[in-house]
Amino acid sequence: MNNNIPPAQLWLGSHIHLLEQLETYLQKIFCSAGGCRHCITCRQIGQKQHHALCWLYPEKSSYTLDEISIIGSTISYTLDSNSHFFFIIQKADFLTSTCANSLLKSLEEPATGYHFILLAERVESMLPTIRSRCTVQTFSNQSFNSTSSLFDFFSTTAPHSPSIFLNVLEQSKITERESIELLDSLLAHWVTEFKMGIQEQNAQKIKIADHAVTVLKTSFAHPPMPGSSKIFWKNVYLQMKLGDPVRSMG
Repeated sequence: MNNNIPPAQLWLGSHIHLLEQLETYLQKIFCSAGGCRHCITCRQIGQKQHHALCWLYPEKSSYTLDEISIIGSTISYTLDSNSHFFFIIQKADFLTSTCANSLLKSLEEPATGYHFILLAERVESMLPTIRSRCTVQTFSNQSFNSTSSLFDFFSTTAPHSPSIFLNVLEQSKITERESIELLDSLLAHWVTEFKMGIQEQNAQKIKIADHAVTVLKTSFAHPPMPGSSKIFWKNVYLQMKLGDPVRSMG
């Protein structure tokens, strides 16, 4: 495997599921036993503390040039022979056009031993120039089943009964971590809808998407405390339903 690692990979799927797949993938590469999951190397990879991995994650709704500047400063160093170093760009669909364009040369011709793995949930949010430079793999979203039904409530304009939402919420057993992941997914979805509304010059779509993005960004500032995820999502639901745009959502 180590001799056939693509320089740049784009993995598509739910974020939690991608992280699970990625942990196994990296352990097979770096672990002398091929991924035993118990040695110090495997544990360091699972804890995101391995020295040959650089994990990137956007602090807000999109990446900034400062957040990805570590790539340029790191890749300038020559690695030892047969060594490997991975840049893991989580939420790669949150790369702005400026950030994505700054990575094109590194993705196409990285220095020897350096590799990129981009994790994203929606391929349509990735620039074609990024996709064309990556080996693309799509993973199933099985690990996201516990919250996929909630995603449907917040990502569609189809009418539905609040009582049905409350029933699904009670059955979901959504955790604080899953809540953050769901917020990430929803924000990416509505940002995409907003951009499509602008392209289509659809005032109603723009209005609905703008309202949803505002609510979700506000919710990010006050994430759920331990044990409060259901209350958190009830509040988000109420906020999403305030105002004319939300009435049109059902």
